[in-house]
Amino acid sequence: MSEQTNPELKDILNLIGELPVTAEFQSQSTDILAFINDWLSHYSKIYDFTKGFNVNRCALYWAGYDATDGFDGQAFVDACQDSRGSLRELAQILDTDLQIFELDPHTHTKADSKSLAMAASYGMMGIEESTQMFTACSFGQGVNAAANNALDNLANIDDFDLHDFMVSHCGLDHAALLGCTIAACMKGIPVILEGASGQLIKALLEKTSGRNFGNIITTDDLNDASFNETPGHTMIATAIILKTIYAGSIKSACGKVKAAA
Repeated sequence: MSEQTNPELKDILNLIGELPVTAEFQSQSTDILAFINDWLSHYSKIYDFTKGFNVNRCALYWAGYDATDGFDGQAFVDACQDSRGSLRELAQILDTDLQIFELDPHTHTKADSKSLAMAASYGMMGIEESTQMFTACSFGQGVNAAANNALDNLANIDDFDLHDFMVSHCGLDHAALLGCTIAACMKGIPVILEGASGQLIKALLEKTSGRNFGNIITTDDLNDASFNETPGHTMIATAIILKTIYAGSIKSACGKVKAAA
């Protein structure tokens, strides 16, 4: 029996250079319904949307940092298990699989290359072939502060090496988010990322590759009307909006005026 080898972080990060290049999305439409329809069709054209729009995985990665911000991760997880919780209700509306992945949120130790590689590999395994859109975010004590700190360091760095940067400035949630996003991009799946962690992941991909990823939406770049800071709320609400708009736009009778007899 061959000995199983653990993934190496550099090998996972090297996959970024192998990600497929999709022609830049362009739409002449000034109508938001048509624009979203065009965007989804452009980045999800290998799937048959006539069989339904499947956002069948909404992933939330639970991590923790030393920075105390009053966020109670366990209370949040308990609330998610309540069928009356707002996040569960949103997931039911979207008809999606809401999953929480625990990434050693209580230890608060600095992640090394090995643990980052395991988290990234863990994130990659969350992508399924049938997925038409994937949403992800992270939550936990100090998560937002850690992501914003990494973004600040990324903006001020000259000699950039992704492996060294992640070991110095990133945590397990960032690695898991990067892993699932890489896997989604490899399969041509549009992605919605939430919060500062989502912005960090998109920034890392674009800085490493030197190109834009139009198939990735960060919710902070959208005008969110929900005004809800609950982790996962914005990304699922965004997916519901996109799904509803897409479903409405492909109805043949939608928007047509029926002439009186």
